[in-house]
Amino acid sequence: MAYVTVSEFKSVLGTGDLYADAVLEQVLDAAQDTVLSILTRYVSSVDQLCCVETNTIKMRTVMPHQFHVGQTVHLEGLYPAQFNGDATVASISLDSTQPVPYRPWPTHYDGRPPYNVLVVTKAHGQTPFTEVRPLIPAGRVYDKTQLDVYEGDAAVEEAILAIAVDIFQSRMAPGGTMEAADFTPGPYRLGRSLLSRVQALLARHMDTGTLAS
Repeated sequence: MAYVTVSEFKSVLGTGDLYADAVLEQVLDAAQDTVLSILTRYVSSVDQLCCVETNTIKMRTVMPHQFHVGQTVHLEGLYPAQFNGDATVASISLDSTQPVPYRPWPTHYDGRPPYNVLVVTKAHGQTPFTEVRPLIPAGRVYDKTQLDVYEGDAAVEEAILAIAVDIFQSRMAPGGTMEAADFTPGPYRLGRSLLSRVQALLARHMDTGTLAS
């Protein structure tokens, strides 16, 4: 789901149809992915796949997940691509061999142990396998119902639009640097401060565990 449309982006840039929609969509996708990566979301990173059967996929999450049996989830970044898409959680368990050197895993509020393994049902058409396969970079599993939880949030959409403008200007300006009417070069926009300029907009949604916090 695109939080900012191409037509809205064109209106802000004032470029009309000068640039192809595909170019603007790529900029918007990059901006949206950048913003969503630092927000609190119902998502877990997946670092291993194992024991894939005809219609099931077993995976291990980097940290304890909060998914439950029967829940509809959305998979991204898995390999092969046929594993991606919507699936249903069939079972959850704990891989006690996974080391977590920096802090213990807390139990759930109702006393259940922390779970970091889930098996999902999904028709994927791939050959079953039993070996452990690492995912580098990590894949992601989302709660399907909250995949677009920030859709319509004005602060998030404004942050995406601001970053999209920076990306577009750095891409189109000579040398990646915009110049004022008197030819004074402006600051380079795609540096470490790219997200810091919109943190005030995103403050109440930011995940404190991200590098941007």
